[in-house]
Amino acid sequence: MDKNFVIGIPLRDFSDPMTRLSSDINLDERINLMKHMFLNIVKSFQETNVEIFSITKDSSVIDYSKKIGIESFVSKSKGLSEEAIEFLNSNKKYKGWSICHADLPYITKYYAKNWINECMNNEILICESKDSGTPLIGGNNYIESFHYGENSYKKHTEMLNNKNINYKKVFHKELSFEVDDLEDYKQLVKNQPRWLRKISNTSSPDRI
Repeated sequence: MDKNFVIGIPLRDFSDPMTRLSSDINLDERINLMKHMFLNIVKSFQETNVEIFSITKDSSVIDYSKKIGIESFVSKSKGLSEEAIEFLNSNKKYKGWSICHADLPYITKYYAKNWINECMNNEILICESKDSGTPLIGGNNYIESFHYGENSYKKHTEMLNNKNINYKKVFHKELSFEVDDLEDYKQLVKNQPRWLRKISNTSSPDRI
């Protein structure tokens, strides 16, 4: 079956990920957590009609992406917004697309499949995190710019309104909860999604 949907997952590096948690969680634990969240997202979105890329310049992310069966898009641009639009402009052959942050711990195959189906049937689908970020955005309309950074959800929706692009906001926690700070991490540990429960039985995500 030909692939008709593309997903880009921006991931800066594995050398010092999740820096907002650096004062509370040691480096090895942060690397392990980041790899497992990334792996869970990839596994959740993997379908016969879906192409998944990491968006990165980091050699360790590129190597790990290969190990889990996806390609990497190495951007020539600087900054998340510029890298994401370069990725999108290079992958316009698909009927639908999505940019997904790598620190969404509650995504499952069920929610991933629903997200893809909704993207294929809407110009733009968008989620808002607790700090007004944009952890997940996609659709069947190839937009011309991204506006990541502080209050990116507001900036994205203002841009869409200005260009008269229809968008639909999705409110599911599974698609909008990011592990950004200690309270998020504590909530994650308390809720124990399935992939997190497996960590205690697996010394490294490379072995999953």
